[in-house]
Amino acid sequence: TQLNQITQQNASSSEELAATAEEMSSQAAQLQEVMSFFKVGSNTTHVASFHAKAPAKVAAPQLIVSKKASKTGPANETSFVRF
Repeated sequence: TQLNQITQQNASSSEELAATAEEMSSQAAQLQEVMSFFKVGSNTTHVASFHAKAPAKVAAPQLIVSKKASKTGPANETSFVRF
């Protein structure tokens, strides 16, 4: 049934995300190990700060349907070229 398919897809996605998280954790540990080579003086008190700019608002794209395309009807499988 459709519910079983969706449940299986969700389970598969969850497993994939867990594997990705584990890989990222491993890579983060490796990065920390590499970065431990660099030392910062213990008397350093200056901390740089960064303030990100707010993202510019972008208008949603408008859907434009040509009259020719709307009159042709639905496409069928034979009209597509397989690569």
